[in-house]
Amino acid sequence: MVESGLVNPLQAFERLAPEPDWAFRELTPRQTSYATHGYHRYPAKFIPQLAARLIEEYSSPGDLVVDPFMGSGTTLIEAKLMGRASLGVDVNPVAYLVARAKTQCIDPVHLEQALSRLCGQLMLTAPPIFFDAAPAWTYEKLQVAPIPGRNTSGWPSRLHYWFSSATLHQLAQIQKAIGTLEDEALRTFFYCTLSHILKPVSYWHDRSVKPTRRLEKPIPDARKLFCRHARQMAQGNREFWELLCQRKALETPAVPHRADARQLPLPDESATLIITSPPYVTSYEYADLHQLSALWFGWASNLREFREQFIGRSNGVRAVETRSGSPLAEHIVRQIGEVNSRKAREVALYFSEMRECFTEMLRVLVPKGHLCLVIGNTHLCGVEVKNAQVFAEQLHALGFAITRVILREIPSKILPRTRDKATGKFAKVSAADYIAYPTEYILIARKS
Repeated sequence: MVESGLVNPLQAFERLAPEPDWAFRELTPRQTSYATHGYHRYPAKFIPQLAARLIEEYSSPGDLVVDPFMGSGTTLIEAKLMGRASLGVDVNPVAYLVARAKTQCIDPVHLEQALSRLCGQLMLTAPPIFFDAAPAWTYEKLQVAPIPGRNTSGWPSRLHYWFSSATLHQLAQIQKAIGTLEDEALRTFFYCTLSHILKPVSYWHDRSVKPTRRLEKPIPDARKLFCRHARQMAQGNREFWELLCQRKALETPAVPHRADARQLPLPDESATLIITSPPYVTSYEYADLHQLSALWFGWASNLREFREQFIGRSNGVRAVETRSGSPLAEHIVRQIGEVNSRKAREVALYFSEMRECFTEMLRVLVPKGHLCLVIGNTHLCGVEVKNAQVFAEQLHALGFAITRVILREIPSKILPRTRDKATGKFAKVSAADYIAYPTEYILIARKS
């Protein structure tokens, strides 16, 4: 750890050594997915214990905690459990759905009764005849009941690319059943369940990060998988409910928004603490990873349209003036430009947009409020992309004081370090097109 009020923020990174107590090596997967944290797979999310420790150190009960890149809502859940009001923002509609499901808490008896009825209804559904426009029907009604808007002949070609006709009909049956529920909280809960099972019931290769099909992949019955995961989620909801009741925090607000981090829905100087892990410019194609949910729920008609929403997007980089506010960022962009001019433009746009985000964070923080950034460095085109150091320069230039830098080791059991360029599978360093470091930084900045 380095604590500083240095004129040159990069000096805070000199002679840093990893701090073992920030690695949380002793934690098991069960401990990092307790309560609602295990509802939905989500790439590159930080563990709840990390968020909880930062919340405890830099805020007090009753304060407002904000996460401008909330992802699946980890910060919001931990803030609620600790009696802090919270607000999260994400432009990704999949993140918004998951965060809404994870931060709401449903009376366990009410949820479990609804789950029993819903899964009972689904398992009564007879197997349809699998050809285009085949209707679904149930033994309960003993009649043909077409699914509005869900006959496969009219579905987007990308859905046919990823799912068999049999699976498409099963998914449609699930969605139709969820849509009959009157309680919005229940619908949100079960739509999150449905989103979670899309990858395992698709042709997407289970061991691949990159969108890669495996047509010979065994496909489970979507209805059975849905009900099994919903029961696991119901157990997490019960645990969340009991913890909140014990801590008298059931009514503590945790509010997700679907919005741009550059336009936070908050008045000036209203947040005591911001905790966030910004998107990486290289490590994950967030849009690619969430495309199944976006396509299924109709949030995008094609992948290009979906990608355009993300900071750090990798296609269609528009010609705009970029201002990073960081000499190091400009040096990195020049180095990458010598190898790949398109990638250099992407990185320049990424750092410019992140500066806009930091400007907005400065606006909503109270004086002497803290910003905690969790970020790692990467390699791109053979160039070391020092995200953490660039962010430190940007924050310093905007008027933040970098008060602390923590170097944190990431246990190998939770870190997909490398990816094969051709297949997207996790790979050895020698076969990878980029390397994600086994460490990351926690930058602590104070609004001056």
